[in-house]
Amino acid sequence: MRLSTNTLKIWAIIAMVCDHAPYLTEALKAHYYDTPWFLLHAFGRLTAPVFFYLLALGYRRTRDANKYTLRLLVFALITYVPYVWYFYYTPPNSMNFHELNVIFTMLFGLLLLRAVHEVRSVPVKVLCIVLCLIGGYWCDYGLYGLALILVCDACRGSRGGTVLGMAAVMMTYAYVRFSSVFTSDAGPLEYFVVMDANPRIIHLAVVMLAHVVPLILIAGHRVWGEGAAVIEEKPAFLAKWGFYIFYPAHIIVLLLIRLFVI
Repeated sequence: MRLSTNTLKIWAIIAMVCDHAPYLTEALKAHYYDTPWFLLHAFGRLTAPVFFYLLALGYRRTRDANKYTLRLLVFALITYVPYVWYFYYTPPNSMNFHELNVIFTMLFGLLLLRAVHEVRSVPVKVLCIVLCLIGGYWCDYGLYGLALILVCDACRGSRGGTVLGMAAVMMTYAYVRFSSVFTSDAGPLEYFVVMDANPRIIHLAVVMLAHVVPLILIAGHRVWGEGAAVIEEKPAFLAKWGFYIFYPAHIIVLLLIRLFVI
């Protein structure tokens, strides 16, 4: 059974809420890699790769890339203040103003794809790519997110190529992130000693490995190839705009719960 685009989005949205809910208080966030919170964090790794994949697919299917870009820009700006306030526990200030949400990541990813495919002048193309990489660096998921978007675009016509390419990026990211908790001269046997003394490192390993879980859903997506747009009907309003509306809305709701309920 092949999964529809709407099914992918629903799974990703559910995972996103589970991932963000523990940020309600700083006390909960401090225990994010303790049991059972790390399981929610691991489940949340489902969200971003799915939407990065759908962004790359959407760029190839959109009839108006300018409107697609404007849509991302508008919702990224709408989300900016509540995102910073919720995840950094204070309104934007000189210390956290550069923390950009994942819709900004998608925006820079889309601009990166447009630079690669639409800009003819090589010097201008290189300049645009560099600017997109610099901008994306300050976003949620950073260069890792942009790398996933590029891989999804490059392998768009191949189910196996997309899954393997994304897996390579994910595992490279997981290796760099996980290995950073050990000293550079630590041997393999020392890893087990460190993990036994600190269960949080085991939980981090589970979270890192969970990055590959969304590949199961992506591999089951029914839409593939250049002619894939004809397989699914034109999305309804909620299917097209649901994520863009839900993303800032659920952050605002969580922020209001923290400010007025907890």
